[in-house]
Amino acid sequence: MAGGSALANISDVGLLKRLSKSAGWLEALVADVLNERCGQRIESHRSLVLIDGTTVQGPSSVGTDWVLHTRYTPGLGFTGVKITDCHGGETLMRHTVRPGDIVVADRVYGRIKGLSHVINQGADFIVRAGWRALPLRDAQGGKLDLFTLLEGLPAGQAVDLPVHVMVDGHHQPLRLVVRAKDDAATVAEGRRSARKAHKNKRKADPRTAVAARYMIVATSLAAKDYPATAVLDLYGARWQIEWAFKRLKSLLHIDRLRATRDLAKTWLFAHVLFALLIDNMTRQVLEISPCASCNERPQPALADLDMAPSGTAHGAGS
Repeated sequence: MAGGSALANISDVGLLKRLSKSAGWLEALVADVLNERCGQRIESHRSLVLIDGTTVQGPSSVGTDWVLHTRYTPGLGFTGVKITDCHGGETLMRHTVRPGDIVVADRVYGRIKGLSHVINQGADFIVRAGWRALPLRDAQGGKLDLFTLLEGLPAGQAVDLPVHVMVDGHHQPLRLVVRAKDDAATVAEGRRSARKAHKNKRKADPRTAVAARYMIVATSLAAKDYPATAVLDLYGARWQIEWAFKRLKSLLHIDRLRATRDLAKTWLFAHVLFALLIDNMTRQVLEISPCASCNERPQPALADLDMAPSGTAHGAGS
């Protein structure tokens, strides 16, 4: 293809060797596109930032080979992408956030160091919490008996529990927002936990079955500004980054990795760059009306993602 298009007179082996050394260059191009996109972020005090990762397997692989660590802003799309091998754990410490941001992440990110990293940058978080992931304490510093507090909570009802955790040697006040699930959701979560225990070849803790009855979210947001229902609604915005991953894999096939080692990173960064450029062009097209007379009217700006006191996000989904 390179020879036929007069791009280069080079052997396929020589071209592959050059491509395998192009990962750093493509990573720099991705960073440039992301920096330009971040510059378009609306200057509001409170912006929603979704953080998550997705895995990619190489040819003939049965496990995780690569991890895409991403940051996503509703209304803008991906605003941060890092790629590591399978040893790169998912943690909030990989990501830079702005003061005032509200970081939303799944339970794998519910670790003390990552939460402390967000707080130290002047941001807040809403993170799904496992029943034993955080060393929870009550207001007096005693160990919190979570299941006793939640016993008898009716399905669909949410409670707001003020708690403390030890962060860097001092008590950090947090809130646990807990909603009791219905029977169907409880059964589904129980099956998921059982499959995970079987996969990891360990016996399931009976308390895990009890925890399956509840959705537990930890947050540093003030209760007076963001009541329990608002916190749960904001956490529900995570579907946007999940759909972004789905588009990467189902439309651009980033998960159909054909290469290993350095050439694999070239493949991945090239696909990420491709996705970002398509996203930018699509956004430009959507901002132009097919009606000529409509184009003469003032075009509305991107929706302000500032969080209202009620805790409702006004940003449009991507």
